[in-house]
Amino acid sequence: MLVAVPSKGRAGETKTMKLLPHATLFVPEDEEAAYRAGARGAVVGVPASVRGITATRNWILDHADEERVVMIDDDVRCAGWIRMLPFRSKHHQLNEAEWLTQFERAFDVCEEMGLAIWGVSSLSAPRAWYPFQPFLFRTYVMGSLVGMFRSGPRFDESFPVKEDFELCLRLIERDGGVLGLRYLYWETEHWDVPGGCADYRTQDLEERMTRRLVEKYGRYIRRVERGGSRYSIELEF
Repeated sequence: MLVAVPSKGRAGETKTMKLLPHATLFVPEDEEAAYRAGARGAVVGVPASVRGITATRNWILDHADEERVVMIDDDVRCAGWIRMLPFRSKHHQLNEAEWLTQFERAFDVCEEMGLAIWGVSSLSAPRAWYPFQPFLFRTYVMGSLVGMFRSGPRFDESFPVKEDFELCLRLIERDGGVLGLRYLYWETEHWDVPGGCADYRTQDLEERMTRRLVEKYGRYIRRVERGGSRYSIELEF
């Protein structure tokens, strides 16, 4: 199993590597030396011709030696599993070995059910985590933590952002579902940290890709504007 962490412009500041220190970093080739200086795991340089996170994800899949590939964003805020108590929920941290065990189990479930991908919600809303219903199948799993098979589908590179939504909706149509894990949580920082996709991930681009999703998969999408966001979307089945 390959645990891949795409990263850009964050050498020495990849918070995910503190949680999964032996994961493999995939970075622009001109930043490879800077990343290698402080990495415990392997560092792979991605050619300059591969631009953007969507193309990088596909490049990782195309060049993986392992059939099982986990892709994780480099800006984790907190992660673990949830235990529901009578009047509150309790968050528990997992160590690297425990995370790897969970990843393998998720792949096993996908293979048993004939599903192509699995993922963990990266939303901070408590409703996203519910261990009493540990799996969802008609949902979306975000690229922040997604498990895929090397021999499986690829991301649509015409979506420089929202590529994870597009893939999930395409697979729901094709396979009837994806595997969403609700007993684990994985929060990222995204907009709060320089580097990564921040150099091209603008509100205008997000809104244009959201419009494309609505045009292509409108029967599954309810568009919602909240918190000042013009490209926030929810699925509705």
